[in-house]
Amino acid sequence: MAAGPLPPALPAPMRSLRPGHAALMWGAPFRPLAAAAAAWAAARGARVVVVDAADAFDPHRLVREARRRGLARSAVLARVRVARAFTSHQLVRLLKEEIPGELEPLSLVVLLGPVSLFYDEQVPLAERRRLFLNMVDILAAYKARAPLLLLQPPLPRGAVHRGFSRLLAPVLDFWLKLENHPQDPNDFPGGVALTVGVRSPSQGRGEHRQPRLFRSQTGGLQGGRISL
Repeated sequence: MAAGPLPPALPAPMRSLRPGHAALMWGAPFRPLAAAAAAWAAARGARVVVVDAADAFDPHRLVREARRRGLARSAVLARVRVARAFTSHQLVRLLKEEIPGELEPLSLVVLLGPVSLFYDEQVPLAERRRLFLNMVDILAAYKARAPLLLLQPPLPRGAVHRGFSRLLAPVLDFWLKLENHPQDPNDFPGGVALTVGVRSPSQGRGEHRQPRLFRSQTGGLQGGRISL
């Protein structure tokens, strides 16, 4: 978005999201970030479309964050549209059929739990992967119209890794991992450490390569990987 930076607590790569950019933040806690990002964009006059596939968006927290930014409850609720999906089929249909009509020239799309619903083992894996790739194509089309902020909570304990991060990688430009680590020098307020990754210029947008992450530390850079 061209209308100013994201909240100051976010690292530099996240402060200039604009059409053509997509960022993934995963880990915990992520609920406060969803409300803060939506309130920040609404306070700058943007249309905010929140697609909640993790049953996690808190409208009360949104109103509190908006008031901190001088925006009345009625104003923020008028600018933020929340749509919820409870199955992978619902999510893809929602993104394909309903959300495009909600986008305006100045918009922010926030997707909560882009991977969560695809871990429903009652749906055949081949079908989940087909739907997931369909979703990735839709998100890639969204990027030309609005910046994307994807917020992914931790997967359930014992979830079998299905490689969805590798399928999602081509649409992403920035990756940030949230960790509860109050001694880290890169803490969010409240003790949340960040691992930040940026797409390499040599990594083509169509390549299905696992993105690399680098965590800032006093002694240098440490590599990492997304695992979703």
